[in-house]
Amino acid sequence: MGLRARIASMAFLRAGRRGYTRWRERLAVQSALWGMALAWSRVLGFFQTLLLAHWLGPADFGRFSALQSWLRFGHESGESGLSMLIIRDLTRGDAPRVGMYVILRGLWIAGLCGLAGLAAWGAVAPPAIRQELPALTPVLFLMLIIPLQGARLAAIGRLDRAAVVVFLTRTVGLTGMTLAARWGWTALWLGFAAAMALDSLGLWMAARRVGPPLWPSAGQRWVPEAMGEGFQMLAFGILGSLYARADSMLLLSLRGSVEAGFYGLAYRFYEAGLLLNNALTVALLPRLAREEAPAHRARRLLGAYLALPLGMAIGIALLAEPLIQLPFGPRYLPAVPMLQWLGLSWIPAFLSGLGSTVWISTGRSGRLLVVFAVGAAMNLSLNLILIPRWGGVGAAIALLASTTAMALAFLPTLRPR
Repeated sequence: MGLRARIASMAFLRAGRRGYTRWRERLAVQSALWGMALAWSRVLGFFQTLLLAHWLGPADFGRFSALQSWLRFGHESGESGLSMLIIRDLTRGDAPRVGMYVILRGLWIAGLCGLAGLAAWGAVAPPAIRQELPALTPVLFLMLIIPLQGARLAAIGRLDRAAVVVFLTRTVGLTGMTLAARWGWTALWLGFAAAMALDSLGLWMAARRVGPPLWPSAGQRWVPEAMGEGFQMLAFGILGSLYARADSMLLLSLRGSVEAGFYGLAYRFYEAGLLLNNALTVALLPRLAREEAPAHRARRLLGAYLALPLGMAIGIALLAEPLIQLPFGPRYLPAVPMLQWLGLSWIPAFLSGLGSTVWISTGRSGRLLVVFAVGAAMNLSLNLILIPRWGGVGAAIALLASTTAMALAFLPTLRPR
């Protein structure tokens, strides 16, 4: 190679390294901002729980919690997988496929509305929430707008805008909703609907000028083959929503409310750690969707990506006792070993998050559904075996084992070659 060619080659490599470094910095900033916005939402939700429990009393607070869990299931089941597909295809400018995913999610919400109506009409729903269940389920259509507009901002790498909007709208919306509870049950739910509408409006205003279009302006509008992948990811979201709640329900049934309460407290900390994983995958997906070899890019990130949950797991192992005892008192100390076991699950959960992002970016959603279905079946089986003997610690071990099994399925994709 001649001298001129060597100089050109060295300049190209340096430019590539600088570009990669800048991209990594942008990814870190976007993920951190979005994670902070989600964390702030959880902080507001924690104080809301304290105030509503005091103002509503046990009976109405129990009704509120049950209805909120139903709405959360309906939202997360349709949002978890389909939003990733929407971000991927908006990044690629494939609006017709995005339109199919939106239609599919709307059909899922309509089905849930019909199911809620049948449950109330057939006296299947619990009496305490039977009247409100069909009336509140259509709020899911409002909640549909939030991830759609957030996906538009994520697709162009503007999660910073989304983070600012969510920080402001959640602060105003959740505060207003909580204060509305002082005027009664109906005012509380009107405040909830207003908070969701405020989120939707804020994200729409942030995305309307800079975000890619959700619907094709001309040309092909109907893409039947997109429905197959959409159905797979919808099933993935339903499985994920059930997976996240199975252990708590089994603990409640097999070991009673006290053990379920200890585990629920530990699980709140675990969920807080998963917020960062969610922020990283949402920020990473648009870049991987543009790559010709997304697995290669993900492998270059693997070391730094896993260093984060490893540090978190070590920290929670050392600090679990003061984190539980100082704010909640010594009566909640049985939650400490549960939290330590759950903290270990962050490592395979982050690995699975990175691997699933690679699979989604390469259109391998069907394999993702199979892996998650096997993991969910394993988690349920281990819970039935371990909970009767070890209670909440057994549930935490079951989660660690099933999450690790799923992570191993992604390892060939992420292993350096």
